[in-house]
Amino acid sequence: MPAPVTAGAGPTTLSITPFVPARVRVRGSVAPWTERCVRLAGRALAGMPPSSWLLIDLAFLTVAVFSAYIVFPPIPNLEVPHVALWQAEMIFAFVTIVASLVFGLYERETVLTRSRTLMRMLLTASLSVVLAYAIIYVIMYSTVSRRVAGLALTVFVTGGVGIRLLACWATYKIRRGLLVVGSPNLFESFSRAQEEGFLREYRLVGHAAAVNAEADSEGDRHYVGPIREQVHRLNELDVSDIVVSASAAREPRVMDWIIPGLQAGCRVTSEAIFYEKAAGQILVDEITPYWFLFADLKVHCDERATLKRVFDLFVAAVGLIVTGPFWPLIALVVRLGDRGPVFYSQDRVGQNGEVFRLYKFRTMRTDAENGRSIWASRNDPRVTKVGRWLRRSRLDELPQLYNVLVGQMSIVGPRPERPDIVETLAAELPYYNERHLVKPGISGWAQISFRYGSSVADAKRKLQFDLYYLKHMSFELDMIILLRTLGTFLRGAC
Repeated sequence: MPAPVTAGAGPTTLSITPFVPARVRVRGSVAPWTERCVRLAGRALAGMPPSSWLLIDLAFLTVAVFSAYIVFPPIPNLEVPHVALWQAEMIFAFVTIVASLVFGLYERETVLTRSRTLMRMLLTASLSVVLAYAIIYVIMYSTVSRRVAGLALTVFVTGGVGIRLLACWATYKIRRGLLVVGSPNLFESFSRAQEEGFLREYRLVGHAAAVNAEADSEGDRHYVGPIREQVHRLNELDVSDIVVSASAAREPRVMDWIIPGLQAGCRVTSEAIFYEKAAGQILVDEITPYWFLFADLKVHCDERATLKRVFDLFVAAVGLIVTGPFWPLIALVVRLGDRGPVFYSQDRVGQNGEVFRLYKFRTMRTDAENGRSIWASRNDPRVTKVGRWLRRSRLDELPQLYNVLVGQMSIVGPRPERPDIVETLAAELPYYNERHLVKPGISGWAQISFRYGSSVADAKRKLQFDLYYLKHMSFELDMIILLRTLGTFLRGAC
């Protein structure tokens, strides 16, 4: 029997050997009870949407606050009254939801990473305490026992971390077997995604041909053969998910193996739906112009555009009022850093290809480009010491609030690029100019999901996130991105 497919345990490593798993459920045999339980738990926990994790946290928090009020009952006849139990439940639930969104507690990568889970649970609990006491003392003129708050959040953090560690362990212990049908390039895309930290709850079984023979797949160790021959061996191969490429979905007799796959208990999805849900991005190489027909983009919806503009004006005005007193201090630090100018501006491409002037606090040396557009990287040597901190905390973006006020940018949207870089990328990447259907933003889905772009390949990955935002843009998604950006600011400034 061939050797198994195994995926590296680390977040960015992948080691794929031939396709059959080492411990398979051969017909006629029964897997150990413990392994079966772990398999079921891993599949259930890995597939849970963020809303399910939110409900679990709220359940933990409700029990925790109730238990704390039982153990430490409020003292009657105080000059400042205690909040009632139902009020405490509502307040702690609200502040926990806000704090968890700020620190990205429900990101798929957070759930599957132990250290990130622990750190963000602690950050969420800390911010929840601050917000809860601000509401109770400042707004309600009431009080709550420190012992109640301490016990409630201790139970919440312990339970939340515990179930997430269980999910992480179960997911890595028994991964969902993923079989790609059709395009070998799609299989390679999934491999690269795993190397970059995505799809880590899956084990790549291999790729199968939609027709009986594919000459291009000869000698490929990940090729398992025609799907019609493998569809009756799905349990033997331990396959739980089948992803069908766009080319394979157009085969005349595609239902001949889709139905047996569903009957075997597998989830059968198209490549676009699977990748979109699993990684939060759109595969640029696999979409066609028809994608824009079926995506039902609402970029020019008047109601949504009006709401987004009001939201932009409100956030920009509040942002300028709150951060305005710190601008002189930031300007002084930048000026003293290397005696250069405080602000930096350059042309960027905005909505519908219109060019505008973007403003930032200067973070690079004055001779960083000398008239040439050069890719910026994460550890760019051109960045000054002060600029490195400004970039990490996103404070260098504050002057763009002016661009938002005058209508050139939005708070949330694809990041604008320089005209010459846009021209280069549009020539090399399909559908790159389509990201200009909406206003560029100070922050965006690509910015909170991907690192600094320093190559055409990185720009392609960011484009996939931008297309996802283009399809799913909504007030709710904008709020999530804004809160996640605030979390990035808090983590970077500390």
